[in-house]
Amino acid sequence: MKKYLIILFVLVFAQPYIGLAQINLVPNPSFEDTVDCLTSGLGGINSNKCLYWYSFRSSPDYWTECSNYDQIPNIGATYQYAHSGNKMIGFATYTTPIAIPGLFREIPGVDLIQPTISGQRYYFSMFINQCYNNKPLWYCSLGSNRMGVKLTNTYYIQGAPINNNADYVDTIFHTDTLNWTKISGSFISNGSFTKLMIGNFFDDAHTDTINLDNDSVTYQLAIAYYLVDDVCLSTDSIYAATWTGIKENQLSQLPISLSPNPTNSSITINGLISPFSEFRIIDVQGKVLQNQNLKPNSTNSLNIDVSSLPTNMYIIQFISANEIVCKKFIKE
Repeated sequence: MKKYLIILFVLVFAQPYIGLAQINLVPNPSFEDTVDCLTSGLGGINSNKCLYWYSFRSSPDYWTECSNYDQIPNIGATYQYAHSGNKMIGFATYTTPIAIPGLFREIPGVDLIQPTISGQRYYFSMFINQCYNNKPLWYCSLGSNRMGVKLTNTYYIQGAPINNNADYVDTIFHTDTLNWTKISGSFISNGSFTKLMIGNFFDDAHTDTINLDNDSVTYQLAIAYYLVDDVCLSTDSIYAATWTGIKENQLSQLPISLSPNPTNSSITINGLISPFSEFRIIDVQGKVLQNQNLKPNSTNSLNIDVSSLPTNMYIIQFISANEIVCKKFIKE
């Protein structure tokens, strides 16, 4: 009888967590999937150039190797390569009142692959690099603490609140302008949340800074600005601790093609799609328009009716237990 009770407990109570193990809940965690590469750069997150990522406050930036200006590694604010791949984001965590009046914070955010579970412990990690330059108009010469993450269900179009509260807060000053530094920690979700935000959620009175130049003149126009790459949120502590970014993932190299592209009625997926459990069609704002589960060992060709979609560019996500692979198509 005891044996059957144990089996029943596993089936009923452990099942919700099985699907979360060994998976990064952050889509496009290395920022490699791009909606529009040529016009990324300053404010690139704010203008929806990086797939799945949005601005939740002010104008966080999207840095790529293919932008028309400020290409990696010469991005204006500093000289730096991405931690993995060839794309990354950047945002200000603190500015002096003279540099930018008012309480200025830049906060990017993302829709999670699955909502968090109340009471579940989550493990977070990301890589950061402090920007440094001594050029006017603003001097990137400050280091700050209080880098953190916050769960939410809200798109903060008017700006996420700076209310001295976050789900996870890193209190260390990070001032390495040469190497990438990994921030990691854990927290327990106090509800079911669909979005993750990154940044400094504390006001000036609760944020400490370090002036790398030790110069009172440049400090008056100084900001703390950090690059971020390879973001991970998982229920698996080992997975989060060892995940260091997507470089050349085997699944990403699978020969998947879409035809015809552009199309005005239907589109055919050709190639090896059997490793994936689901596909979704989303618009450039990240809204899911269609989705369908894929059976194991499913056919390598699939026809999808897109005749009802308005004329625009769309993305098809192929979702597996380990990653999301994206393909773009145009509906005429």
